[in-house]
Amino acid sequence: MPASNAISPDALQRLEHQKELYVRALRNSSRELELKIEELSILRQLGHLFERSTRLEDLATHALPLFLQASQAHNASIMLLSPETGELNLLAAAGREDKQVAYFGLEGYPRRLFRLGEGLAGSCLSAGESLSAEDARADDRFLPGTGGVAVGSIACLPLFSRDAPLGVVNLSHPAPRSLDSRRLPVWTILASYLAVALSQALLFQDLREANRKLEERVRARTRSLERAKAEIARHNEGLQEAVHARTRELEQALEELQVQNARLEEANRVKDEFLNNINHELKTPLNAVIGYAGLLLRETAGGLTHEQRIDLELIEANGKHLQHILENIFSLKDIESGAVELEAVPTDLNELIHSAVASLQPRAREKGLELAFEPLDVPPLPLDPTLVRRVLFNLLDNAIKFSEQGNVTVSSRLAYRLPERPQEDCPPEKGGLAYAVVEVTDQGKGIHAEDVDRIFLKFHQGEAPTRKSEGGSGVGLTIAKNLVELHGGRIWVTSRAGRGSTFAFGIPYEAAPARRGA
Repeated sequence: MPASNAISPDALQRLEHQKELYVRALRNSSRELELKIEELSILRQLGHLFERSTRLEDLATHALPLFLQASQAHNASIMLLSPETGELNLLAAAGREDKQVAYFGLEGYPRRLFRLGEGLAGSCLSAGESLSAEDARADDRFLPGTGGVAVGSIACLPLFSRDAPLGVVNLSHPAPRSLDSRRLPVWTILASYLAVALSQALLFQDLREANRKLEERVRARTRSLERAKAEIARHNEGLQEAVHARTRELEQALEELQVQNARLEEANRVKDEFLNNINHELKTPLNAVIGYAGLLLRETAGGLTHEQRIDLELIEANGKHLQHILENIFSLKDIESGAVELEAVPTDLNELIHSAVASLQPRAREKGLELAFEPLDVPPLPLDPTLVRRVLFNLLDNAIKFSEQGNVTVSSRLAYRLPERPQEDCPPEKGGLAYAVVEVTDQGKGIHAEDVDRIFLKFHQGEAPTRKSEGGSGVGLTIAKNLVELHGGRIWVTSRAGRGSTFAFGIPYEAAPARRGA
């Protein structure tokens, strides 16, 4: 064989070296491929796990062994951030030699671990990126935990859900430089998968807890409704019994009321008959007494002594006073029955006041009072003279009755008032209407504040019956109020106890209704 075809020893040595390099590269490629296949297998297992389970405990106990399988770590743990305290609580932990994963739940490991931003785990979550330390003891960020696990090298992987910090996955080895930091991106991807699954599990756990509480509330509400239903049933039974009993009582009361109504109707008939008899029996002799007293005063005017004239005037005045009391009693009866008819004619109000004042002068002089009238120009207005004279007589009689000294003054004037505020003047341009206003002012005992609103009520009197110094029927002011309102007017009083009173009424310059019912 020619020498030119022979392989030199140097060329053979180079070929052997290249072969060794190819084999080594092939082995490295195969190892890398195996690692990629293993990583894909782990990702596939995680995916299947996340699809099958929504329970935190299942996720934690199956995910941690897969993290140990994908790394050289001897220990792995999952810590979740507590939004309330800002602390990282240990959810679960596992070791390569452990037979099962230690699961602590959301309450976490009993002892405090880290806060957000504290230690390598807290810094990892605060920064939002994976961190590793090949020599943990030499890294200032590393803080030894309280679980008694030796840490030489460590990697911390953040867990985020919708850009919100969720927790941290820790991978550690007791010896320094024993974790392959080149695989940190793969571990980070695994952590991101786990974060999505944990977020869903937490959401489902919240839903389960909400459903549990809702079911408890529904059960409690159902029990409460059942108790309420039973209570309502018992209450209905008692209510029915009470209704039956009350119905029987009402029927008995109705029967008694019918009997009482029959008795009242009979009593009312007897009362009317009695009043009519009293009216007949008293008015005739009373009119005779008043008539004879007036006759003696007129016929024997020159033959009477001063004392006799005063006595006859008192007889006549007191007779008229008694006559007035009787007329009030029968007038109230007619008013309440609707029998009073109003015959309004144009009338000089000042003449009516003069007449009433003159008829009561003897009673005023008897008590040492000065009774005076201060008239102003009041145009004639439509009113019933007989009824308004009774109003004036009642107000003057009341003023004299409750005065022991001083003056009783009557005044009249034209004023403009609002019907709803008759005590205050109001000019026509502001809506005021023309009223004839009469005021009767005395310097008597006055009225207590608590009696002012009740003074016009029937049978109400300013003095207690046991302390009354003057007689009276207690209906004079009630009659006055009714007769004034019959004319479309208003009556009111201003008074202070011990300072006297002013009773006033106003009658409008408009035609009043012809009749008023009860």
